[in-house]
Amino acid sequence: MMRRFVERLLRFVLCAYLVASIIALLLAILRLLRSCLRERPERPDKPQPPAETGFVPEHAIRQADPLVYSQQWLIQQGLAVTWQNPDFRIEEAAVPGVAAPSWDLHPDTDYRVYVNVWNGSGSAPAVGVGVEVGYIDFGIGGVLVPVATTQVDLPVKGAAGIPAVAGVDWHTPPTPGHYCLQARLIWPHDAEPGNNLGQHNVDVKPFNSPTARFAVPVRNTGRWPIAVRLAVDGYELPALEPCPPQDREPKDKREAARARHAPQRHELGDEWQVDLDGVDDGRIRLDPGETRDVHVALTAPDGFTGRRAINVQGWDGHRLVGGVTLIGEGAS
Repeated sequence: MMRRFVERLLRFVLCAYLVASIIALLLAILRLLRSCLRERPERPDKPQPPAETGFVPEHAIRQADPLVYSQQWLIQQGLAVTWQNPDFRIEEAAVPGVAAPSWDLHPDTDYRVYVNVWNGSGSAPAVGVGVEVGYIDFGIGGVLVPVATTQVDLPVKGAAGIPAVAGVDWHTPPTPGHYCLQARLIWPHDAEPGNNLGQHNVDVKPFNSPTARFAVPVRNTGRWPIAVRLAVDGYELPALEPCPPQDREPKDKREAARARHAPQRHELGDEWQVDLDGVDDGRIRLDPGETRDVHVALTAPDGFTGRRAINVQGWDGHRLVGGVTLIGEGAS
């Protein structure tokens, strides 16, 4: 009885082993056939199926670069800047087509703010670039108050339609004031997101025997005390030069631009005098939430006529707090 049971068990094990071996052999043959079919070369005239990996080769990637005249980005490149932003224009709604001075806006009035938006890419357009416009009270530092958001479509650099102009309506606050306008571009696939923020922050005063006087509020909107270092220079946007020869190397063009806009080339001469009242050793110390006015006196040389701009920038260590452009006007 026991012997018969053992014989049956052995036959069962042997059969199971044979079945498993046959299945393993069939699977190996199937894998071999699939491998041979996959590696068989396709005919040249047969259309190839799309890639299933989702990988896009680097040469096929095209990223647009929406940008405005961005003071923060230009300073990071080691260049001098003006806060009289060339990409901003303001018009009173009741007088379209006539530029309104940003330093002399009427309270409780409808205006139209226009912002030039450029594309730094010569190969990638951008459709539906967001443009957020807001304002800050005039001075260095402050809290942004949103105005409106719109969109523009950007062709590639050098094409017709560049710059695209974004326009938003702005009703000024009911109380008189002096404001800094700000525009921020929103584009999720930006080749250079650092050049998307631009500000327009200007004040103009006449020279009176022979000094123009300005009051510049400096604010600390952070949670910690700061010591703001104030720096002054005389940079103004130079006149456009003729286009250079196309055979110049890009590196040579960049070096020429850096030399032309280098901060050290735009220091105020000895004939101009700038006094900062309320500043100790070039710094102003502010507690959290504190605002203090710095009184700036710009004295012109004898007999000066015309306009002279200076830029005052505030730094907290290596962090740019903000800046203003002050323009003195002399009667002819």
